[in-house]
Amino acid sequence: MSQARPSKRERTRRKLLDAGMQVMAERGEALTASDVVVAADVSNGTFYNHFVDRDDFIQTLARESLTALTNRSADDTEGADPAWRFAVASVRVLDAGLRDPRWGRAVLRLSDTPTPLHAAVQRHLRTDLADGHLLGRFTHGDDPVTVDLVTGTLMAALRRLVAVDDASGTSPGASGQTGEGFGAEVVARLLEAIGVEGAEARALAGAAYDDERHLARG
Repeated sequence: MSQARPSKRERTRRKLLDAGMQVMAERGEALTASDVVVAADVSNGTFYNHFVDRDDFIQTLARESLTALTNRSADDTEGADPAWRFAVASVRVLDAGLRDPRWGRAVLRLSDTPTPLHAAVQRHLRTDLADGHLLGRFTHGDDPVTVDLVTGTLMAALRRLVAVDDASGTSPGASGQTGEGFGAEVVARLLEAIGVEGAEARALAGAAYDDERHLARG
């Protein structure tokens, strides 16, 4: 059975969000509603029919792109070892922020909103944790403490990766001081925290980053 075609309103909203991703790649956080309207070739009124303001647009853009990233990760690793699924998903979030700090900062802005960014990733995370615990891979499951530990640590690491150095105007991750090696260490430590032995945790995190580099090279 074929899926119903998206409504005109949903198509227009998607057009605005797609244009926003393009504009953010070009202009970063200097993005304005006018930039998006021009890129999407719609009217100003159309923009405000879908979004309250620029901040609402950026928050929606970050939330939906994060959700899409975690959904793709879940699809790509479906049926795999829960520890591998966990490593791949965690690596992809951190690597996305390392490659595009502007995206990472937009995601972090969601932390203080009424709909926190954690809601975008917790569904898959909780499944991975519950499956890993059931299979004896993890000593901890999808209890609230473990979920908060993982999401909180990932967001703290993302914040470090995308923080702008006031002196250079660049992200520390760009210099390699807190780049891929830092992300791999974070993921390895998280795996250890939920019960994976140290050597295996490091191997899984390293392999997940190797796979991500391979995908990035196309």
